Amino acid sequence: MFKLVHGDGSKFKKIFSGVVKPLETVPVRVSSEGLELRSLTPDKNMMLEVVIPSTSFELVEVESETTLALSRDDFLRSIKRASKRDTVTLQYEKASRYVRLLLTNIKTGVEREFSIEISEAVTELIAPIQVELPVRFQISLEDLKKLIRDVKIVGDEIELVFRENSIEVSGASESKSYKTSLSLDKPLYQLESREVVVSSKYDVDYLRTVLPALSVADLISVEFGSSLPLKIYTSLEDGTRITIWIAPRA
Repeated sequence: MFKLVHGDGSKFKKIFSGVVKPLETVPVRVSSEGLELRSLTPDKNMMLEVVIPSTSFELVEVESETTLALSRDDFLRSIKRASKRDTVTLQYEKASRYVRLLLTNIKTGVEREFSIEISEAVTELIAPIQVELPVRFQISLEDLKKLIRDVKIVGDEIELVFRENSIEVSGASESKSYKTSLSLDKPLYQLESREVVVSSKYDVDYLRTVLPALSVADLISVEFGSSLPLKIYTSLEDGTRITIWIAPRA
């Protein structure tokens, strides 16, 4: 049994709408420490992770640690109804086939209730990825969006190359190409590398897919390595963490 109350329906919706959409099911673990989601996409090219600590909730009542796989479609249909005027309550009774999601208007107290089906039995979440990546930079969400849009115009692959204290970003197709250079303060907020030259390629559409989940943050951290996964993540003031891993292209 558990009951969680989150005070910001708009933030809750933005985070989970973006993270849940690429998945088949929504595996979550609820404990006295908060709520955690971690899952691979069906093609196993992305891992998506959300951690919301107990301190970010207005109410946490957990009888025992519980791991459930929820229906993605039910979850999306329910959460898209949330607004900044709502609190979000997730409630589960042991042996039930559903998780109740209640949206409560902060001013009027009016409640709307939705049922999210438990789609399959799971006992634990998949393990987190443990990979040390040599290059790390921090960029504003708006600059990251612009970068992805520009690369997408010319093709479906983005190449990141670190050398000489800058990151060269490029994309190309048979008839078009794009290239730009990122460096500290132009427009990066941070840039560091443990290697002299690092290069890797990633699917632009995967990057576009995860942007909505990151829209709750102003600054985004990115890490990558040669032929290693791309790690995109952010931490919010309330302790919520969103992390996305994208597999490299050959």
